[in-house]
Amino acid sequence: MWNPFLQRYSHPLLLPSGRVLCALCILMALVLVGRSQPLPPERFQNRDALWERNGKNILSGFRNMYNFHVLHEPGAEYPFRAWFFGWAVEDCNTNVPGFQGCDAIFAARAKRLEGPWEVYAGDGKWDATGNPHLWRPLFSPSGTYYDEWHNGDPSVVKVGNRYYMAYSATGHDKDRKPDGAPGDVDGSYLCIMGAVSEDGIHWKRSEKPILAYPREYGRKAMEGDVVVYGSYHRPSILYENGVFKMWFDYWTPRGVAMGYAENRGDFLNPDDWQVIRAGKEPCLWEFPNPDVVKVGSLYYAYADPSGYANHPWKGRKIVEAVSRDGLNWQVLGYLEPDPDTPAIHVPEAFVWQEGGKTFIYLFYACQVGGEPEYDYRYNRIRFMRRRE
Repeated sequence: MWNPFLQRYSHPLLLPSGRVLCALCILMALVLVGRSQPLPPERFQNRDALWERNGKNILSGFRNMYNFHVLHEPGAEYPFRAWFFGWAVEDCNTNVPGFQGCDAIFAARAKRLEGPWEVYAGDGKWDATGNPHLWRPLFSPSGTYYDEWHNGDPSVVKVGNRYYMAYSATGHDKDRKPDGAPGDVDGSYLCIMGAVSEDGIHWKRSEKPILAYPREYGRKAMEGDVVVYGSYHRPSILYENGVFKMWFDYWTPRGVAMGYAENRGDFLNPDDWQVIRAGKEPCLWEFPNPDVVKVGSLYYAYADPSGYANHPWKGRKIVEAVSRDGLNWQVLGYLEPDPDTPAIHVPEAFVWQEGGKTFIYLFYACQVGGEPEYDYRYNRIRFMRRRE
């Protein structure tokens, strides 16, 4: 039911060469099938009736992209900005000029929330034609043991005139061998990096991870047939009253749980980040790919946990939860996929005022699917909304 690699990256783990480690993924999934705990009853409450959908794509035609994180900047020529990631044209962004690595972060802008959206094409240019061959990543992995091939899951806030981004990074760990490769003894190193920017395009990145499990270095995600606690990834950040707040996911024997950390100092300084909830006391069990927004006095979280069907992809559904303090959560229910897609995943929420009403917009990626070989890739991004 739960495959840690599929949950984590929304595609099977790939080596830099692009070879899929199917056998390893299947093995880990089989080991963990019997370990997931039954989902609570509220997970099975359908909330579709609360949400409006138009079924229109705001971006499409790419190879495999998702995690569309939106900000609003009043008064700007393009008041809506977004950051997302994945593969623009080819698996692992092969043959992208000047790019080293696999997953990459991209930027987009629009004059209206519904679009059309333009994607950054490098050197100050933007593509308004929807041609992913022209799109360019914002930066490449740095080549360190913690940042060697995956940059993704961007979450961005703007404080004053500066943008702050938290994002996932993955490296080959202490032995510098890809996870599952011959001779690999410690798997991959998963962590969360930070970055700051004056324009949302050019970024100064943290010199090392701003958040990582203390025992991540030189240690596999599984020890024998047991999943360890760790592998921090998938950040979602807010800024409130001088505090950076970060929700993230991490591996546990019960699946991918949601943790929480705070920073009251320097965003790029890992010493200023304090983990509040993780390990055996998460904010929510089985809550991968979390994204959190605040509306009034309430926090809302969205994720895509499994357990709704006996399928590694169709069994994952977008789930909504609510909290008064950001630490203790109540799951409200799930959302079905659009009629023309087998699954929708990787939700990113955006709060918007319109006509004196408050709406939560939820951006999500649509999976290709198909039979007999299921295509895990996401080939279009859409949104739904509900009134708060």
